[in-house]
Amino acid sequence: MYCHQCGEKCAPEQKVCGKCGARLLTEEVRQAVLEVAAGAEAVRKPGSSFIRPEAGGARSPREQAPVKKRGAGRVFQWVIPLLLAGCTALGLTLLHQHEQSVNLEVLALQQQAKTEALAGKYDSAVSLLDRAGNARPGYAALARDLELAAKAAQLQTRLDSAAGLLKAKKLSEGEKELNAVEGLIGKREEPLFAPLKKELAADQVLLTVLKIKSELDKLSTVDALAAKLDTLKGLSGTEAAAVKKQIIGKIASISYSAAEQKLRKKDFAGALEEVDTGLSYDADNEKLTAYRKQVEEAKREFEKAEAERIQLAQQQAAEEDMKNRTAAVDVTGLQAVLDEYGDLMISGTATNKATRAIYSISVNLSIYDSSGAYLGETYADVSPFRLEPGESGSFSTYYYGVYDQATVSVANATWYLE
Repeated sequence: MYCHQCGEKCAPEQKVCGKCGARLLTEEVRQAVLEVAAGAEAVRKPGSSFIRPEAGGARSPREQAPVKKRGAGRVFQWVIPLLLAGCTALGLTLLHQHEQSVNLEVLALQQQAKTEALAGKYDSAVSLLDRAGNARPGYAALARDLELAAKAAQLQTRLDSAAGLLKAKKLSEGEKELNAVEGLIGKREEPLFAPLKKELAADQVLLTVLKIKSELDKLSTVDALAAKLDTLKGLSGTEAAAVKKQIIGKIASISYSAAEQKLRKKDFAGALEEVDTGLSYDADNEKLTAYRKQVEEAKREFEKAEAERIQLAQQQAAEEDMKNRTAAVDVTGLQAVLDEYGDLMISGTATNKATRAIYSISVNLSIYDSSGAYLGETYADVSPFRLEPGESGSFSTYYYGVYDQATVSVANATWYLE
């Protein structure tokens, strides 16, 4: 069997041409055309006639109309076939026009379905291809398109289900479904799967964001939060941007708290380091910027006070050292008693006024007679040998051959500092 439109050879059981899609003539239509053609041929045969015989028997050729009417019979012999041929041609023309109209409608539906599928409207594409398939049930190209569109529609349904699971915070189930869909469309190269791939990528980004978001409350260090921030690099979308902002805000808060703790301990370098860590993630953070200035001001004040303290300490240390070296020993209770032999017994108490321990303490004493005349001097060692700051020791000695009451005064004292 050959197609009446393109001439393609087709199998007898085909309803449409596999090449052009035109509907093939059925056996009944073909037989009718053959019969019409056969009738026309019979009219052209000698002796055939469309005039019915009289009652009572057939008339011989000699009993036919006079010779002058033979021209009219000949006219019928070629007019009737022409009419039959015209009717056949008209019928075929109308059939061809109908088939062309169906083809145009099918092509329009197929093109519209393609547009819908490329836009991700797979259910609409399936509906349009069903309509086209009903018009051309044996069209292989339509069958292939319908199969792909139906497959895409099924995957769209699964993607919608996965998105619903993510929104319901069922992340494990949603991730499992997304992985299954990815396995089905990951290697598909047909253009109509592009919207599905785009939607799958967006859902995978959402999954990553939601997983990180669910872990944020458990993270309390800058390093842990920074690791999650690195995971979000390259991800776009409203959800990803919101979580990035949340992580950066938490890093800034942790840095601020850590800086406060170190500032209380006067660890200015550590406090500035914590603030700078937060600012490295959020350079425009007003709170951290203001606090950095506060830490720097506190550092300057502390350094100034520390310098003054050191200066004062150095001054005090110098004074203390001077005192330790020049006024470490305070002598009290000095007594001078003349005994029966005319000798002067001298005693007293020495107290350590230094800030350090002293040892090998000796007191030099000057002797004067009752008129104030200088008689001489002597010395006495203090016992115990070593005195801690604030401790006291005693000393005693004799000055011989005075024979008269005399007075004693401390000329100086000597000691060693530890």
